[in-house]
Amino acid sequence: MRTDLSLGSCTLVTDAGIGAFARSCSYLKTLCVRQCRAVTDAALSLLATHCANLESLDVSRCAAITDAGLEALAQGCHLLHTLELEGYTEITDHGVGTLAVGCPLLASLNLWVCNSVSDSGICLLASACTKLTSLDLRLCSKVSAESVHAVARNCPQLRCFYLERAGKVTNDSVRSLAEGCPDLSVLDLGWCEIGDAALDALARSCPNLSMINLAYCEAITDAGLNTLCFGCSNLTSLDIGGCSRLTERALHAIAEYCPHILSLDLGGCKHLVTDNSLLNLAQACPDLRSLNLRFCELVSEAAIASVQAKCVNVQVRR
Repeated sequence: MRTDLSLGSCTLVTDAGIGAFARSCSYLKTLCVRQCRAVTDAALSLLATHCANLESLDVSRCAAITDAGLEALAQGCHLLHTLELEGYTEITDHGVGTLAVGCPLLASLNLWVCNSVSDSGICLLASACTKLTSLDLRLCSKVSAESVHAVARNCPQLRCFYLERAGKVTNDSVRSLAEGCPDLSVLDLGWCEIGDAALDALARSCPNLSMINLAYCEAITDAGLNTLCFGCSNLTSLDIGGCSRLTERALHAIAEYCPHILSLDLGGCKHLVTDNSLLNLAQACPDLRSLNLRFCELVSEAAIASVQAKCVNVQVRR
């Protein structure tokens, strides 16, 4: 009895094919049809009719998935806990709200680039799907601090939250998130307008944070990063590329407090990386595997060679 099927990027798969499979495999629990360009809302309707046990579905970047498809899923797939919907500008608050009410067990939802979704839809999602552990709202430009506050109030089990280039995310909303979701391990705040106050809140409340993206959060200073590294010493991945106010003191803080760092992005930090600070980092973090030094103009080739000698598995981008 087949319960899982992966057909990602199979361009010849159609709605009719999905329907035939759904009718013969009613116990299906996991289905991936990512980038199957001929799959539409009709396939979701067929799945909802025949596959009530469906728990995980990836329909990212197919031909056309709209609110109508989400309505069908909400009516027939009440056990759904993982849904990937990356890349659909046609999905709106109505679809997200209907999905949330019909699928209250949702734990992981990817809405990357679903930029017609706003605070209204996310607030309803957070209030109805309180078991959320992962939510991706990257490039959802109509989503703001209101959504972050709603998630913080209602989803205490959240562990992964992706907000890169979302709408206006504030220091206060990140503080609310840190206090309401203390088990956060992955947080993407790239290009968000937050500063040291947000980092202070994360350092106080989220000791298990392992990955954080702060790329182009240009209000962040050495003091804020020092506090973050001290409070979140289990960090393994840190992106501070483009944080123009940081100096080499920030790199010293990473070396002192975060010895488990595996991936570090310093791209564009012209005043942050010097030979001395880089060698200090390599000495303290020998397990480093990925290091982005693009546009770090103060670093010499000799220093990079020394880093590669100390961190034998590191891949350096220059």
